[in-house]
Amino acid sequence: MAMGSKFSEFNQIAPVSFGVGAVSEIADKVKMFGGSSAMLVYDGGVKASGMADRVKGLLEEAGIAVACFDDVKPDPTDASCEAIAEIAVAAGCDIVVGLGGGSVLDTSKMVALILKTPGPIAPHFLTNGLNPPVPIAPLILIPTTSGSGSELSCVAVVSHHEDHAKDAVFASASFVILDPELTVTGPKHVTAFAGLDAMAHAMESFTSASADPMSMLLSLEAIRLVAENLRRAYDDGTDIEARSNLSFASAIAGMAFNNTGLHFGHSFGHELGGAFNLPHGMASSYAIPTVIKFTAKNDPARAAQIAKVFGVDTPEEAVKAVLDLQKYVGIKKFSENGITVEAAQAIAEDAIAHNVFFHNTVVPISVDEFKELIADIITTYDAY
Repeated sequence: MAMGSKFSEFNQIAPVSFGVGAVSEIADKVKMFGGSSAMLVYDGGVKASGMADRVKGLLEEAGIAVACFDDVKPDPTDASCEAIAEIAVAAGCDIVVGLGGGSVLDTSKMVALILKTPGPIAPHFLTNGLNPPVPIAPLILIPTTSGSGSELSCVAVVSHHEDHAKDAVFASASFVILDPELTVTGPKHVTAFAGLDAMAHAMESFTSASADPMSMLLSLEAIRLVAENLRRAYDDGTDIEARSNLSFASAIAGMAFNNTGLHFGHSFGHELGGAFNLPHGMASSYAIPTVIKFTAKNDPARAAQIAKVFGVDTPEEAVKAVLDLQKYVGIKKFSENGITVEAAQAIAEDAIAHNVFFHNTVVPISVDEFKELIADIITTYDAY
């Protein structure tokens, strides 16, 4: 995209406090938003790590009442979020604190929405139309993984409890605390999936039809940071420099795709994960090599920039660099997950129907072309 070829609107969802030890500010930030009773949302892994007790203690020491929900499941449904919101309403909570990975952050967004706008979530799904966001309660998000970007995006992704199809709702944080120290206890597979999810966000933002100068700058830096640091964090979770770089990469990738949207890679990943019960980061990362190849065919100049950020000369070499990274961190082949080309192509129509950003590609693609891309995603990865 030539700079200045169209109007662009840049937006950052929320202020961010970034750095080792930043979580110590949580009570001050809650009070900044007038919070006196917090709903603290997290999952079993965060509970076992002791992080939740630490945050709860900081809040209670400052005189802030705390209600807890400690059992968020991966890929939350609208029904599960509504049930947690009932706990927050019963406890009289006036602010929500989400502490965890992408599923926790998205769940926390939905709890905050229901606190301010009571009722079911489904009417707010984006597949019902791009209606303006509804008011939500004050919300502070504290990521413990580096990948989802949910902390700095304007949407939450949840599954409908009836058909398990993923959908999204407009909902944004009020403040973000980005403390890389909270990510060091993450298991190797979580580190891998999250880091590649951040790369997928950045890659699709950079190659979207809506890419602008700011998003392109952020996306390329996010890709570089993941490429240079994911192996280090995967090998040694206590490498705080690598963890800090991945935390920053996740955040700026979230900022980028919040402004531009994603496209066919995440459309495929969302539907693939739901249909075959795959972790989101794994499912969404599969398309990265094909996204690069698609861009090389349709926008060679942009593909050349991708190659440069990987430190190679051609898009083909960038594809190999991504595949090497995916294999290094243990992303399974489709065949190991029992997924055939035909089975994956069968979800194409639903992937388009359930993801409003599907058509955000640099050139339009038809259903049949999407099926060809799905075949390429699978054969490229499994044959490498």
